[in-house]
Amino acid sequence: FFLHFFPPTMAMEGDHEEGMDREAAALERLKTQPIERIVKASDRHMAELYPLSSRFTPEKYLASCLEATDVYKGTLFEKEDPVMKSFEELYTRIPKLYPTVDGLVSVSYSFVTGKDAAVNRGTDVVYYYDPKKPESITGLCRFGLKASSIILPSYNYAATAHGGVVEAVLDDITGTVVRHCVSIWMATSDFTAKLRKPCPLMETLKFEATVESTAKGGLYSIVSGKIFNVKGEVIATGSAKMVDTLVLARMMKS
Repeated sequence: FFLHFFPPTMAMEGDHEEGMDREAAALERLKTQPIERIVKASDRHMAELYPLSSRFTPEKYLASCLEATDVYKGTLFEKEDPVMKSFEELYTRIPKLYPTVDGLVSVSYSFVTGKDAAVNRGTDVVYYYDPKKPESITGLCRFGLKASSIILPSYNYAATAHGGVVEAVLDDITGTVVRHCVSIWMATSDFTAKLRKPCPLMETLKFEATVESTAKGGLYSIVSGKIFNVKGEVIATGSAKMVDTLVLARMMKS
């Protein structure tokens, strides 16, 4: 598997809008750099972090999530979304965090999460934590017009969400749940998905991802994910093998 890391720059504390402005400015600067330089910087970023692994345990990751403020609440969701309202009452909304030399920081830019993903790719994911299910993560997602598999503007036609976009969300949620359950250093090694029903646009869908097992001294975990429609029917499932890159690196050195 291949790892390209793009470290975020916004700390969890501080003024939210000012932080977002700094992130946007940093992203524009990043776009002007040669990709080779970004990849080398990303490799250095991870090399600096591996010796600091004791600062980024699953327990500390979860604690940071639960203590976070200004947590992303979605872009494509309706203002008074009844499903989101019920989740807000039942669970704790949490961010996706990433390790840096400054500690864990909130991820503003991701392929399927955050405002940029919602506006430009039509995928909007909001995470929640249920203390009754410590080995799982739950949440809500919406697919906008840009996630449609086919759009015919002249005919006012838009098909349901592209299967690859749905699979990308499943890949993301299975790769996120391991952070507070097993290890923050995990990356997807194998991934399979089944699309059971068409995935509608602009409907609030529920999801859940669970760590099923961890084997070989923490080298890898098997994780499952599901997305449900408003009727509670399973419309897509995913299964992933997540490999702990830190454990793997240590094994390769020994």
